[in-house]
This record gives sequence, C-alpha cells and structure tokens, in this order.
Amino acid sequence: MRLRFFGGKGGAGKTTLAAASALAEAEAGRRVLVVSTDPAHSLGDALGFSLRGRTRRVPTRRGVLHAVELDADRALGRWMARRRAAFRAIALHGTLLERREVDRLLRLALPGVDELIGLIEVMRLAGTRRHDTVVVDTAPTGHALRLLATPALLARIAEVLDGLYAKHRFLARHLRGEYRPDAADALIAELDDEARALTARLRDPTQTELVWVTLPEVLSLRETAAAVGQLAALGIDVTRVLVNQLTGNKEARRCPACAARRRSERAALAAISSKLAQRPLGVVLAQAREPRNLPSLRALARELAAAGRARAGAPGEWGIEQGSPRPRPPGRRPAARPTARQSRDWLNTLAPPGTRLLLFVGKGGVGKTTCAATAALALAARGGGAVLLVSTDPAHSLGDVLGHEVGDRPRAIPGAPSGLRVQEIDAQAGFHSWRAKHRDELEAALGGPGRAGMRVAFDGDVVRDLLDLTPPGLDELWSVRTLIAAISPPPAGGPRYRLVVVDTAPTGHALRMLAMPDIALAWVRELLALLLRYRQILRPGQLARDLVEISRDLRRFRALLRDGRATRAVLVSRAGHLPMRETERLGRSLRALRIGVSTLILNAMSAAEDRACPRCAEGARGVRPALRSTLDRLVAPAVAPPPRGVRALEAWGRRWTRLAG
Repeated sequence: MRLRFFGGKGGAGKTTLAAASALAEAEAGRRVLVVSTDPAHSLGDALGFSLRGRTRRVPTRRGVLHAVELDADRALGRWMARRRAAFRAIALHGTLLERREVDRLLRLALPGVDELIGLIEVMRLAGTRRHDTVVVDTAPTGHALRLLATPALLARIAEVLDGLYAKHRFLARHLRGEYRPDAADALIAELDDEARALTARLRDPTQTELVWVTLPEVLSLRETAAAVGQLAALGIDVTRVLVNQLTGNKEARRCPACAARRRSERAALAAISSKLAQRPLGVVLAQAREPRNLPSLRALARELAAAGRARAGAPGEWGIEQGSPRPRPPGRRPAARPTARQSRDWLNTLAPPGTRLLLFVGKGGVGKTTCAATAALALAARGGGAVLLVSTDPAHSLGDVLGHEVGDRPRAIPGAPSGLRVQEIDAQAGFHSWRAKHRDELEAALGGPGRAGMRVAFDGDVVRDLLDLTPPGLDELWSVRTLIAAISPPPAGGPRYRLVVVDTAPTGHALRMLAMPDIALAWVRELLALLLRYRQILRPGQLARDLVEISRDLRRFRALLRDGRATRAVLVSRAGHLPMRETERLGRSLRALRIGVSTLILNAMSAAEDRACPRCAEGARGVRPALRSTLDRLVAPAVAPPPRGVRALEAWGRRWTRLAG
C-alpha cells in the first residue's frame, strides 16, 4: 500500500487534485481510498457526493474508489475506547490522582484532536480494506505540518507515559521482588512502535509520496518553500511540487485580464524558482470551469498526469507569446449590467462605531490575509484610536502581504498609519515562556524538603516531561489570551487598542479557536480543583493564580464573542462552488457559536468587461448565490499581481465597493 499526501496553502487546489488523483488511480484498475483530514471538509463537494464521516464507495468505470471525510472526535472516541483502562492505570499509578479525577480528565474534549488522531485514523481506515493506494487531502500548511509530525508527538507521549509508569514498576519490584508487564506497558509499547513505524513509512519514498500544491503567486510560493524546509527537518522529502491554476497561453492571448495575470505568475515563479530548484516541479493549467463532479475531475486528472510525466520547464519557459493580447470581437463583450447598486463607502459597513473585535474568517486561499490587512490600514487611517492587526494562523503571511517583517510583538509598519500595530502570534514561544515560569515552582513543590516519599510516585523528572509535552490546540489557546490582552485595559504606560482586526487560520481551525473558551474552561476548572485538593502538598501559588487569570480571560473572550455590537465576523470568499459552499457552512457554524456574522467580502471579482473570457465568466456565475445573501456585501476586485505592500493595499482598498439592494 502506498500513501499519497496532498499538502499546501489553503485554496491552492489540494482537494480537487487529491480527488482527481484518486479517481484516476482507481480507474486504472486499483483499489483506492481518498481521505480528507481537514476539519473543514470539501472532498464531498469536489466529488459531488455527500460524505458524512463514513466511508462511501464512489462509482468508477474501473477499479474501486472509497472516500471519507474524517470525523476526528468520533475517531478519538473509538481509539480511546480500547485504551481507556490502560490510560487510567498509568494515571492512577503514576500520579496522586484518584479514579474519579482521572475519569473526569479522560472525558474532557481535546482541542487539536484532528492533528493528534488524523494520521492514526488514516492508517486504520487504510487497513479496513485491501487498498493499493491511500490518497490524503490534508488541512492547510500549518496544520498539515503538525499532522505529518504526529510520529514525533506519539513517541514523546510514549516517553512521558513510560516515565509516569516507572514509579509503579519500581514499587512492584521493591515490594514483590518482581514486575510483570501489563496492559499499560502494552499501550506504551504500542504508541512507541506506531511512532517508529509511521516515521519509517513517511520517510520511505517507496511507500509515501508527498505532493505539495502551490499557486503561481508570491505568497503561496514562499509558504511552499518554507514548508519544504520544515518537512526536510522532519526527515520527510517532498516528492513533487505542483504549481496549480497556471494561466494558459490561449487565455492570455484572448483576455487582457488573463494576460496581466500570466505576467504576474511569470514574475512570481522567477522570484522563487531558486528555492524550489532541487524539487521535481510540475504545472497544472487553470480550468475554464471549476473542477467538481466526476467528469470534470477526469479532465483534471489528465492535466495532472501530464504534469507528472516529466519535470516542468524552468519558470522562464512558461511565458506567454510576445505581442499584445488580441482584442475581442465586439459582439462577444457583454454589456456592463450591475446586479446591485454600488457604493465606495464601506468602512462603516465593515466596522461601525463600537466594534472592538473584527474577525476575518474563510476558506484557505480566498484572501483573508490581504483583506484583513487592507481593512486594518483603512480603519487605522480613519483615526479614533490605535488598531492592532494580528494573525492567529500558524502559517503566517501578514509580513509577506505588508512587505515588512512582522514578529510576535506588536510593531509599527513603515508607511502605514501611525495608529496601526501588527503582530503574528508565536504560540510555541508563548507556551515555552509560560512553561519556564512554572517548571521550577512545581519541581520545588513536588521535590522539596520533607517530600522524599512523594518523589517515588511523582518526581521532578515527570513534571518536566509533562510540561515539555506541547499539547494540541496550543495555537488557539494562546491566540485567545493574546486577543484578550490586546483588548483589555493595559498596564500603566502600555498601548490601548480600540479595535483588534484578526486574520484567522482557515475555516476548521478558526472555528476551533472560537470554540476554545468552552473547551479550555473545562480543563482549567479541573486543574484548579486538583490544585485545591492537593494544596497542602503542592502549594503552586503562581500556577493557581495563572489558571485563575486564564479562566477569567476565557470567560471574557466568550462574552466578547457573543456581544453582537463589539464583535463582528467578516466572511471572505471567492466566487465558485467549493468556496461558496464552505462559506455557507462556516456562516452556520459561527451562528451556532452565537457569533454575529455581519459582512461577506467577495474577493478577486472579475470586472464586467472581462467576462467574455470563459475563466473570468466562471467567477461571475459563481457569485449569484451571494447576491441573494442578507449580509452586507463588499466586492474586492481582481488585480494582477495581487496587492503587496502598504501603498498597493491602500490603493486596492479604494477600489472596494459595497453592494446594496
């Protein structure tokens, strides 16, 4: 069995290429499974079939194709059912916890479950039938990288559990003279063996193929180069880089907008080619119609096969022919017929007075970062107080969009309004700082004078292990704390932000952050209860105060999210079936979280005069459902190259329009 992962920046076309690859492989006479591990699934939309967390057979001309959208919570429940008793035994023997306390902890929801269980569940599903190939459609870059790092996390978990259970083994040998391995030892060995097996499989090119999908745009190509480097550090080699949705010569000759896009693509590829020069590189031309359902996926599969037969030419060889684009015949240009009244007065629509938190949410690749940066620049220029623009996506690109380095501390951007500060949250650095602050305190509490007996059951080494184990969902928790700190009244002399504009991670992980208050509060309550119970032994005063502060932050954030006047969610989408379907689902999920959705931004919209081109016209057709929306709607025009830098973003924002009526 071979594994084939499709990874890359959101919106680059991972899902459609994964679906097309799986369909082609099956119709070559093989048994194939295609799995989506993205919590915001769109595999079913691409195939044209409803997939609800259960494996379904897709009709094919030959071979066998099964498809499934992974349900991470159900998968974790199934995995834990067989192992819960062993986890309980390790906790009971390795800590001071009692059975009811352990059981409460084991019942709590686990943020980040999709990354923790994703790869394990893929391998389980692959083993349920005799598949020749398993194709995996991953979440966007930052979370796909963590999925592929699962073996290292499993190995670390096994090491920590082994340290906890070592105390039980020591006592057994000391009191009984011998120790017999039990179910807990079997669980630890299982996790360690699985980590080793997955590591070997992911690093073996005869068993695993990793296809990284990118767009012919500077931001996407830079993110790809960074991801390739991070994967190399894990010992995982990217088999092939696919540059998707490249504008073809035919379209560039006939359409001025496509010609401009083609020139922009050439420049982007030339700028980044040296960083990808050592990787097999292929190109897939943009389709006139959005690939969805089996017939269109078959056509896309032929393009994909052509891209895979040989290394693509150097970026300089992908140019358009010399000469100006041909003018269109007069009869083909449609009359400019606006579908709604337009206005350039959009700032108050987006963030009326009283708005404190402005969330830009949407499918990966629709332009959230560019839209969030443009809006933040305009809102800061309006005056009235300081504005913070912050990214909560682990694969940050705010710095690339603004054309200046951005770090984990708020900073001014040259050329931007003086009231604007920009920040890219570094969750790992935040956690490491918090961990260092509390490690010494806990070790002293557990191993200080008069506690020698306790060190047999739970020593400083175990504390270090537990604190060193970075939990899944960390990004979302640290993002919540950062956002609350930015909005809260500051210490004397610190900055005060009247508005925080948030560039979120793609759909599934943005929703995870917005659901974090309820999930994390349950954990904080349990930890505080444990500290209270063992206060005579532990006395971790600063940790308890920190947990109380985290609890307060979470409650304030939950209240802020549900305040329709203070918090506004802005949906960013592009015309097209897949992005619009995901946008509709995202809106329903936000309303279920009691978060008000106020505005829909239709990004990269083609001008009316370009719609004689089949590719440009496809966007015009795809926007029709949005025109029936009851939300405030803004239109951001398509430009080539995409805007980068303060001046370009400000100029682009002046071209945004508001649809009314």
